[in-house]
Amino acid sequence: MVYEQIKKHMTESLPFVRLLGIRIDSIGAGTAEVSMPDDGKLHNHLGTPHAGAIFTLAETASGAAMAGGFADLIMDMRPVAKESRIQYQKVAKGATRASGKVPGDLAAIRAQLKDEGKVAFPVNVDIFDEHGTLAAQVQVDWYLSAKR
Repeated sequence: MVYEQIKKHMTESLPFVRLLGIRIDSIGAGTAEVSMPDDGKLHNHLGTPHAGAIFTLAETASGAAMAGGFADLIMDMRPVAKESRIQYQKVAKGATRASGKVPGDLAAIRAQLKDEGKVAFPVNVDIFDEHGTLAAQVQVDWYLSAKR
């Protein structure tokens, strides 16, 4: 399946993601589920997951959701994260997971890419800790164009 190919490609081409132990659990059409283990090497001064590790988890989920939305085209595309915003809600405790989703009408975004050869759109990500507490909300704005 093409989603499995995307997971494999992302895992192999993102060494920092591997370093943090981040796992891409699933990818769908504009969606992704990603997880990160609880590891003391990834903790901050409070003994909880470091903000940088949480952000990397979110960025990975956003990229996987973005790629899933363009699964049939993504290998010929040049995706670039343009901007991101993170709002920390609660201190995350333990292992974390991220749920990413392209909001709105994915078909319209794909049509714009086809018509204009490029498109910019957001991906929303919710980060939960091992207790199911919403720890952070992230929006990553992606720019997608054909490879040159």
